[in-house]
Amino acid sequence: MFGYAVVQLGDVAKYSDTRIKNSELKPFTYVSVENLLQQKQGVEFSDKIPDGNNSIEYKKDDILIGNIRPYLKKIWKADRNGGTNGDVLTIRIIDECKDVITPNYLYYLLSSDDFFNYDMQFAKGAKMPRGSKEDVMNFEFSLPPLAEQERIVKILDRFDALCNDISTGLPAEIEARKKQYEYYRDKLLSFPKIG
Repeated sequence: MFGYAVVQLGDVAKYSDTRIKNSELKPFTYVSVENLLQQKQGVEFSDKIPDGNNSIEYKKDDILIGNIRPYLKKIWKADRNGGTNGDVLTIRIIDECKDVITPNYLYYLLSSDDFFNYDMQFAKGAKMPRGSKEDVMNFEFSLPPLAEQERIVKILDRFDALCNDISTGLPAEIEARKKQYEYYRDKLLSFPKIG
């Protein structure tokens, strides 16, 4: 392993401590644990905005994680500003660390199975376990320099596109299978010459 610093999430990030008026929210800017999708599939639009005065504010590049039943792996890196409720952890890189860690690198760390397994270790409750907000901030990870983070993110973005973007992944998969077919076809149809 490289000699990278090991940090805790709380060293570089915090929970959102700002509020937004519900009257300022739209269905496409309100995120609840119900419209965060399972298995790291992002978010779908909400069909309602909550009653009440205000919600927890999230900002573009914040990472939202469903805190109920962490094993469902509900996570989304915000691509807009909006609001959420207390069942969603809203993680924001602290200002002093914006030149130390990138939002995309942090998103990949927090969407890892290592993070969700860690989160489940501290979850309380049988039917609907709830993650521990305090313990989430104690999650430890290696923090490479920004250039290395960006290199890692680039690689993971490519893998993600191959696996999840049908316009990128499917043609690449078809091409790979075609080459595999041609290779084995040629091998199977190649016979030693007699005489």
